[in-house]
Amino acid sequence: MKDITIKINQLGAVRDSEITIRPFMLFMGESGLGKSYVSFLAHYIYTLLSSDRISHFFEEIDFNKILEDASNGDVIMRVSAGDLFKWINSDAISYIRYLIGHDNLDGDIEIIWPFNMPEITFTYREELEGLANSEEIIYSIDSDNFTYNKISDSSKIDARIFQKLIQAELKDTVFDEFVDFSDYILPPSRGALIELTERPIFRSGMYEEFFELKAALNRPLRIKKDEDPVLTSLISQANNGNVSQTENQIVYTTSEGVTMPLTAAASSVKELAPFTMLLGKFSLNKCSILFEEPEAHLHPERQQHVADLIGYALSSGCHLQVTTHSDYFIKRLNLLIRLYSLSRRSLPIEKLDSFFSDINVVPESTINPNNINAYYLTRRDDGSTCIEKYDIAEDNMIPFDSFHKTIMRDFDISAMIEEFDASKENDN
Repeated sequence: MKDITIKINQLGAVRDSEITIRPFMLFMGESGLGKSYVSFLAHYIYTLLSSDRISHFFEEIDFNKILEDASNGDVIMRVSAGDLFKWINSDAISYIRYLIGHDNLDGDIEIIWPFNMPEITFTYREELEGLANSEEIIYSIDSDNFTYNKISDSSKIDARIFQKLIQAELKDTVFDEFVDFSDYILPPSRGALIELTERPIFRSGMYEEFFELKAALNRPLRIKKDEDPVLTSLISQANNGNVSQTENQIVYTTSEGVTMPLTAAASSVKELAPFTMLLGKFSLNKCSILFEEPEAHLHPERQQHVADLIGYALSSGCHLQVTTHSDYFIKRLNLLIRLYSLSRRSLPIEKLDSFFSDINVVPESTINPNNINAYYLTRRDDGSTCIEKYDIAEDNMIPFDSFHKTIMRDFDISAMIEEFDASKENDN
């Protein structure tokens, strides 16, 4: 994956910072500094490449006139890369405003794509196909590297054709291939929302997107995903049982075989249900998941299981954007990073397999540090937020200095309490 760098001149409280997209984006820091906003910005890249947002770039074009005078081989449209990326920068802010339900959010960003062409050229081609006297006109729209074919009488030319071609060109420059992502959002309070059967009226788009995911989880797939016993086992450990979707409700079955509606399950199971159901149903190499605070309502051991699931999803080709406050979660990610390096050493396979079995980690959950970009958000003296990037590949771990400082401050306060308490006893 080639670098996509996003310069943040301003995004809410965040100022003069930048992030670079990797398959795993991790955002840490105190509440209220803008972690969610920045994670939404990272997730926007995948939304842009998978949704119909680019079609709005063409809103002022009259497509009825595009083919009126076109001949075979004619260039029918040129799109300036500068104009396209200027529109994308603006659309990214619009997307975040939609997700948070705040139309007046201040934003000024620049997304730097690995795209070197000054423009995208679209060329028209046509040919006749079919039996004599009943031929159909097949027309094609070519961009610089891709072709969109269409039967002329099936529907009129529209923005969707050019949207698809631009998405293909952008994907090709970033991934060196055509990758078809579906993007999903797991917002805060998902445990409570997963139980609802009717869609409430939301002010923020992230919950609208979550309900779209709920609907998708309830729909049958055209082609069912192959069974993955390793993933099934990891999900079962995380849930301490199994969560399944029936026609009318979500059902939880404990590891002891007790079945109940999800409404009767522990809050930890409800919080994890959307994530584990998503992983179990969809092809992981076609998913981009924005996961807010995966540790919410989870015992530290469950947080470790979630980290293992994230590692497995990454190794399967999934892309994730994650916000967290949990040192337990980060410690587990660090362990998976260290195990990745260990597993690449020249050691006997039998010895490695035995070691992984002893520590109850599957090798597929280990995390390549080159796939992670981890960022820590802090507050400047003027009240604005800056973003610090951690060098995971060099350190072979995600630093958690902020958690350490908090723990040490608690120790210091405890020592002060003991000293004060002792002094009061002496006074008596």
